[in-house]
Formats: sequence, structure tokens, C-alpha cells
Amino acid sequence: MTIYQGNGAYCYANSASMLLSTIGENISPPLIEVLTGFALGASLSQNNMIFFDNGASSPDQGINRAFEILGFHVIEKVCGEKEQIPLEELRKDLSKSPVMLGPFDMGYLTYMPNHQYLGGCDHYVLALNMNENEVLLHDPAGYPFVWLPFEQLELAWKAEKITCSQGSYRCWVSPKRISNPSLDDIYDKAIQLFRSSYDDQHKFALQENHLTGKNAIRFKAEQIRNERFVDGEIGHFIHFAFPLGARRALDFSLFFSGRHEELKILKEQQARLFGTCQTLAMSKKWTEVAETLELLADVEGKIESTILTM
Repeated sequence: MTIYQGNGAYCYANSASMLLSTIGENISPPLIEVLTGFALGASLSQNNMIFFDNGASSPDQGINRAFEILGFHVIEKVCGEKEQIPLEELRKDLSKSPVMLGPFDMGYLTYMPNHQYLGGCDHYVLALNMNENEVLLHDPAGYPFVWLPFEQLELAWKAEKITCSQGSYRCWVSPKRISNPSLDDIYDKAIQLFRSSYDDQHKFALQENHLTGKNAIRFKAEQIRNERFVDGEIGHFIHFAFPLGARRALDFSLFFSGRHEELKILKEQQARLFGTCQTLAMSKKWTEVAETLELLADVEGKIESTILTM
């Protein structure tokens, strides 16, 4: 039985959790989210929109790392950008078990009432079945058992506007447990991943001349203090970045609980600051948002330096 997991901002963690549930494995989305290592740090997009994650990596890579740390082998498939949609291969895979698909471009998910405003946003889902014209999905954004026509599936799954992922029509199939790591093993491998995640961000910052981590947050604080916003940035903050940042930080705090008290406390502080940013942004108190982001930058710097010296 496939267990439905719903939360749009945790789309890849929820979809991965649902995929593993098809083989009787009950792995929580918060744990998967943490074990991707993707939610560490901060980065700026090409138009200087800030994301509180590892801009040197992608959710695709993070999902594979989480599966590996948890002791699973999952087949990942991806096509070249000019290849046709692999409908018959998907049909064959679905005849055996559900399949995780993504990234999707949310602008083509016509079962969502506001899809026309979501073009270019990445998303992950679990495919359950298909008929002659449509595919049946569990969408973790709150839409279980929805049907998507093949025409829209092709546009969404091709993900031409999703720059964080390479290739098209990516999916994960046939999960299988190959080892049973202890909680200590999982923690130790996660710490190694977290260190490499920060190392990758430093290399990315040097190679691409991009600001990352605390420097990216301080840059954004200065822009907000002067009320210089890029297109769509306020919506990005209040609908996505701030609430998601708070939830991710809380999940990391729980992960470190009983193992590293300093990081547990720092991650809880980070969550509280994200919540404060959300509250202030909804009241358009941008000077105070900027001041809170400065505090967030300090906390992020402490988290990074602590992990890198572990």
C-alpha cells in the first residue's frame, strides 16, 4: 500500500517517502529532507533571488544521497533534453510499482487551481497508474489521486525552465533495501554529507563568483533594507522561502537532538528567525526583516563553521 504524504514545499521528500512506502518502508519526509543535505546554506539565483539551500547542488542529487545513506538502492532514469517523453517505459515501470517523477514545471499541472501562476517552479510527485490518455498521481502539494493528461505531463516533466536539474523526464523506480544502517551510521554519514555540502558551496562561490551562505543572506538583507526586490520576490518569501526555512531548520534541530546540543540550539534559533521574518514580511516591515536577516546570517555562519569543524 502506498502511503500518501502531503506538503507541497517538501515535495521531493514526501514523494521519496511515498515511493519507499510501496515496499513497506516507513521513512519520514523530515528525515529524508535532512539527509539530502540540500537544505543547508544559502544561495542567490542568477537574478539575485535568495534560496536558503545549497545552490551548488540540486534536489535530484540530494534524493540519491538520502536513499544511499538510508540503505536503499533506487534506479534513477533521465533522458536528454531533445529526447521524446518515455511513455511506454513509464507504462512498463508502472505495471510493476509506482514511480517517482520530477522535477515537474508546476505551470503545467492543470489540476492545481493556481497553476497558471507557478510556471518555472520545480515540483516532484509519485505516479501510480496510467490509462490511454492520462497519468494518475499522488501530488504532495495536497492533491492525492489526481489525473494529468499526457499533453500536460510532457510539458511539465520536460522541465525546460527548471535550471537546477540536468536532463528531462527524470524518475526513480524499483526501490530496494540493500543494507540496514544503524542510527549511528546514518548520523555519521549525514555529517560527512553536510561537510561536503558546505565545501561544494565554497567551491561554487569561487568558480561562479556567487555569494553563498551568510554572505548571500547579508547581501539580501541590504537589498531589502533599501526595498530593492526582484520580480516575484515578496511572494517567494512569504509563500515559500521563510516558512520552508523554518520547517527545515526545525527538522535539523530534531536530527541533532541528543547528539549535538549546540547545533540543535542553533537550528532552533534559525527556525525562530525565519518565523519572525515571515511575520514581519506579512506586515511589510522591511527594515525589520532586513535586521532579522542579519541575525540569520550570523546564525548561519555559526552553523557552517560548527559543521565544518566536526
